Amino acid sequence: MSDYITYYAIIAGISIIAYWINYLRKSKLNNTYIKTHIIAEITTAAILIYSVFTKSTVLIPLSFGMLLYATINIVGEYIDKKEIKMVGILIINIIILIFLMNFL
Repeated sequence: MSDYITYYAIIAGISIIAYWINYLRKSKLNNTYIKTHIIAEITTAAILIYSVFTKSTVLIPLSFGMLLYATINIVGEYIDKKEIKMVGILIINIIILIFLMNFL
């Protein structure tokens, strides 16, 4: 497994967890959709991190697929909010993910 894949998975997993911890500190959860969304993203983050430490040839592609889906899924929300910086970051993330997935 490439070091780039390892570092990317760890950084992405930790970033997702940090984002949601920060979000939960600032917000109240009264929406069922957001609760299930958070569970899905924390699961993605956990599998990203776990797959690196176990060097699982099954979990790494699965976790990258989960991250790719989550990233594509959220782009529309940031387009609607006209947050161009975040859209750019997410598109770069999609490009990097597709590039790295070619080396799995």
